[in-house]
Amino acid sequence: MVSTFTRLFCLSLAAFACAGTSDASSMVAMRQQNTDILLDAFHNVSNPEHPQYGQYWSQEKIDALVAPPEVEVQDLLDYLALYGVKCERRGGAALECSGFDLNCMNLRAPELLDFVESHEGITAPWDNSVCLNTPHSVGDGDGYVAREVMLELYNVTDGVVKNDGISVCAVEYQGLGGISESDLEKQQQLNGEPQKPLANIVGGNGSPMLEAQLDVQMMSQVAENSDVWLWDSPMWVYSFAVGFLNATEIPDILSMSWGWSARDQCSSGLGPCPGNMTSAQYLHRTNLEYAKMGLRGVSIMVSSGDAGAPGRTNEGCSTGQGISAVNPAFPGSSPYVTSVSATYLVPEQSKSDNTWQSPLCQQYGCVNGTKELPCNFADTGWTTGGGFGIFDEEQTTWQADAVKAWVQSTALRPPNFKEGGRGYPDVSALGHYCPIVSGGQVMGVDGTSCSAPVFAALVALLNDHQVSQGKPKLGFINPVLYKMWADNKKTFQDITQGNNWCTEMQCCNSTFGYEAAVGWDPVTGLGTPNFGLMVEWLDAQQ
Repeated sequence: MVSTFTRLFCLSLAAFACAGTSDASSMVAMRQQNTDILLDAFHNVSNPEHPQYGQYWSQEKIDALVAPPEVEVQDLLDYLALYGVKCERRGGAALECSGFDLNCMNLRAPELLDFVESHEGITAPWDNSVCLNTPHSVGDGDGYVAREVMLELYNVTDGVVKNDGISVCAVEYQGLGGISESDLEKQQQLNGEPQKPLANIVGGNGSPMLEAQLDVQMMSQVAENSDVWLWDSPMWVYSFAVGFLNATEIPDILSMSWGWSARDQCSSGLGPCPGNMTSAQYLHRTNLEYAKMGLRGVSIMVSSGDAGAPGRTNEGCSTGQGISAVNPAFPGSSPYVTSVSATYLVPEQSKSDNTWQSPLCQQYGCVNGTKELPCNFADTGWTTGGGFGIFDEEQTTWQADAVKAWVQSTALRPPNFKEGGRGYPDVSALGHYCPIVSGGQVMGVDGTSCSAPVFAALVALLNDHQVSQGKPKLGFINPVLYKMWADNKKTFQDITQGNNWCTEMQCCNSTFGYEAAVGWDPVTGLGTPNFGLMVEWLDAQQ
């Protein structure tokens, strides 16, 4: 689904706005300092083997570390004011401004300025990952994967949040994130849950949209009694991150089902960004904001995409001039998020033999089965995403051994992939025939837009367990996930079949994607979770 979205105006140091005429809000990224110290601290608080694990920082401490010298900030503010640009400080290294004339950029910018991201209502290709078509049947007995199906499949020993303040948040963009409270209530009733409305809405709640309905309802289904948030951002991922980090109150866990080709972050379908700003620069700066979130103790789950390794910029399996065979999706390919792929449950018996107890399964039919396979165009009509970063994103130490084993395997792969790049996804969860209520009617929806909030909700349940044990919430969880897997491979169900060289339109060949194998792979990551074994691992830690 292609959405109307923010255009990025990525201004180089040699090109900047002149006399301002636009009232559109713009987020100005200032040059940061001490980013090496920032990343070291992020790694330490996220590493379960480090003495600083779980000792999260305040936003004030982070801002003080990265903020440019105040005299330089004031010089920039004075410079902008000369051209009618009005700004307010947003944390340590960002400004929110109005008054740019983004069609007039012939002045030299101060060196303190990195780039500007602005929203002017221009059509651009940023996508949500949800697959809006009726799910393709994968065989006799196919049906909904309601709450009770997921809890049994993933060995969820306790699916009810016991502690106050255990929160999980759906992130949407540009006013496209409305939900219906009555639909949420009906979904809860059909899954045998007590009614609990949204705990918090940031940025408004517009007309109900299927993407937001899916995100919120899947979180509610899996993590009963959690505080579910809805957060809508008027701009794209960098601006959202700045706004989030400077909010008075923030949730524990984010789930994002939006993304676009990493190669094309600085394009809007209308050509490259003004100036010389590159997609790589935009990614690296946004990644630093994600590291700040991790340093705060926030977990980020992101869809790996629904158009396979080729991505939505290469649905036609082309290798023509200027077209790349594989196109990692961002932010799903960020090294500082948990990237979530999608599976489907292979039906093992007819729906008429169903023994599920919830009203939803009793009335509408749920699937029985224990075997999962990656969603692929040949089976589900769309393909889960995965691959390797292309812009020197860090292949972190916690995943290095797992990725190396796949690289050394005989699994098929494209000829020129960047094997030293960040490998994604990290994990997988169900993303086929996910039941939601929309307009009062039950319907099935497919996509990594389902699997990401499902995994986010499982992390909320793990956070609840940690709090009950007097331990810190899990924050950036990837080092923990890979350590769990290294210590006990059964912590994840290994999915060794399948590939992601198809898209949403057709299947290509292995030139356009990757094949699953034993252990981690760039199709389903470590696999799907065994929640009970995760809890056992957490309990064994000091």
